[in-house]
Amino acid sequence: MSTAQTVVLVGNPRAGSRTSALAGTVVEQVRAALPDLDLGDTPEVLELAELVGITFTAEPATAAAPHPDPWGAVRSARLLVVATPTYKGTYTGLLKIFLDTYQAGDLAGVVAVPVAIAGKPDHRDSVAATLQLLLEELGAQVPSGAVSLLEPEVPDAETVVADWVGEHAGTLQRALTAAGVRAEQPVVTGGGR
Repeated sequence: MSTAQTVVLVGNPRAGSRTSALAGTVVEQVRAALPDLDLGDTPEVLELAELVGITFTAEPATAAAPHPDPWGAVRSARLLVVATPTYKGTYTGLLKIFLDTYQAGDLAGVVAVPVAIAGKPDHRDSVAATLQLLLEELGAQVPSGAVSLLEPEVPDAETVVADWVGEHAGTLQRALTAAGVRAEQPVVTGGGR
């Protein structure tokens, strides 16, 4: 099982995409803004394009870079950055398939930041809202809303993300501090009603 404090989940069907780069920028800037929090040494990056084998031919599908337990890595994250490009007004099917394996509440104790790149202004809001709702349904806390950029803003991602982090750093710090305290509390089993 993974013990990474920070996990990046990239739902783009192409590895090494602008979506992945944007997620990396978000992680770097959040970690820089919150140096007193233990968010681990190195974020664990899960590129679904490499973890999932998909084929439209008779050949068997195989993952390019299999991971022993990507679901456990996401479940055990303290900070989870979930990034997607916008496909047809929402997050990718690849990301949906992966997240659909969780039950409601499975990501309790995880602080999540949805990240999206959209081609149209109305898609920017819809993908951010639907991804946030999905993460909350799974139990993740999404205290600061989404980082969402339009495609023309991608070259200015450093500035856009810096503004977002500047606005939300305090909220994220409070949520991550509370998540860290919950993670340190012992699990009590047995008893009950």
